[in-house]
Amino acid sequence: MIKHYPFFIPWALFFKVKLVFLLGNTLTNGKEIYATACQNKRSQTSRGQEAKTSRGLKNASPSLHLPPNKRSSKRHKTNKDKLDTEIFELCMEDVWTCIDLEKMSDYAYFDSLWFNIYTNENDKSNVLRWIKAKKIFTRRYVFVPIVGWGHWSVLVLCNFGETKYLGTEKGPRMLLLDSLKTTKPTRLRAAINRFVVDILKNEEREELEQFINEVELEIPEVPQQSGDDCGIYVLYFIYCFLVIEEMGEDLSKLDALFDPEELKNLEDIRNDIHAYREKRDAKIAE
Repeated sequence: MIKHYPFFIPWALFFKVKLVFLLGNTLTNGKEIYATACQNKRSQTSRGQEAKTSRGLKNASPSLHLPPNKRSSKRHKTNKDKLDTEIFELCMEDVWTCIDLEKMSDYAYFDSLWFNIYTNENDKSNVLRWIKAKKIFTRRYVFVPIVGWGHWSVLVLCNFGETKYLGTEKGPRMLLLDSLKTTKPTRLRAAINRFVVDILKNEEREELEQFINEVELEIPEVPQQSGDDCGIYVLYFIYCFLVIEEMGEDLSKLDALFDPEELKNLEDIRNDIHAYREKRDAKIAE
């Protein structure tokens, strides 16, 4: 599907390879499948016009407590587009295989439950410790999936190590990509601001005050969903950052997300997720 850069593996091909591997083993239920994949993952070292929100980090308030999201084997039989965190994590592992090996160190992503866990005061220190191990100040882009109120979006931390360019387009930026703006993504602003401030404090960054004063949450225009497929759109947004070179190099090129050829990957992602869900459920039912 990716015509721009033929050296990248199309989504449909690499997902099917992973699907055959996962479903060809002798695991007997979905929880075991996820536990194995999660263990392997955590062992690794791992424009439209942009609209900025009116308040930056300096107005961060105590974290918003999002409704709990649990990893469970419960299936969404009435809507195959609605992703649970188990399938999302497995799909993220596949998306990650798209990265050019020479650029692997430029990117990182957080577990899809970290942000939600962070909002619990008792667990905050654990999450901040896990994040520190990600070395986000050495990355060009860090992807933070957010799931709350039954909806997926993704926070992209951009160029956090480029502190000498603070206050410019080349410097640190925060983008919230949301495929359903009617959910009012600005309601996450306070929690995201506090999240980033706590990361900076935990890392003992000297630029803390500059970040607070100069880095604001941006909510750019992105393709919008028509159903309950917000999780699929999050995977698509991340996929595009990894494979479209012009977008990865310049945040002014976010309109590449609207490219008709790239949008075809949404259907590939959707179809393969449906196939995986059906085969996994059939295996569990055996």
